[in-house]
Amino acid sequence: MQKLILLTFFSFFILSCTDKEKTYEELEAEVLCDVLPEVAKYELNHNQNNFLPPPLEIDSLKFSKEEIQQLKKKRDADWITFKLELKQNIEIAIKKTDQFKKYKYAVIDTLLSVNKPTTEDFKYEYDSLPERKLTKNDFEKSNLDIVLVPYKDTFEGGVRNNENLPLSGLSRVLIHKNGKAYFQCNKMYYHYDVFCFFSEKENKWKIAKIIK
Repeated sequence: MQKLILLTFFSFFILSCTDKEKTYEELEAEVLCDVLPEVAKYELNHNQNNFLPPPLEIDSLKFSKEEIQQLKKKRDADWITFKLELKQNIEIAIKKTDQFKKYKYAVIDTLLSVNKPTTEDFKYEYDSLPERKLTKNDFEKSNLDIVLVPYKDTFEGGVRNNENLPLSGLSRVLIHKNGKAYFQCNKMYYHYDVFCFFSEKENKWKIAKIIK
């Protein structure tokens, strides 16, 4: 009788230690947790290259050609200094994305609906998904410090950027059984498609390509 009890207890212990099958929502959150740091790096680099030197508005009647040349030189020198400082700040920010919860990244608290991209010739588990609400628990394992912004606080459901904390509207994640995934990242004036794959070697999701 004691052997039977011990065997039953041992069997229950083994079963309790076995990983439960993950829900689709858990897999979806896993993809986002793994790849959002790389998305943040992409955006930081994109922003760095997106700045243009300010226009120089000069009244040619008030200044001589020599004075105008001096003003242009000063503008160019100030621009070089600004770009160097920006580059340094972005390099610091990129390093923070690799440190646990050191980089803040804001997303709308609702994953937007999504359809399979027309360029894909295979079927995902679901080829379209409706929107769903997010919680902080979805990003508990993320390297980033995710800040959730209420859906109602965005412009007509779109994305509103904060100067210090840019905001992204993420879509649902479409997942393929062969280790592929896809989602959209919506910004204020543009969006981009993020294609992912699961790396068995690193045991995590990684970005295959980003198409703006």
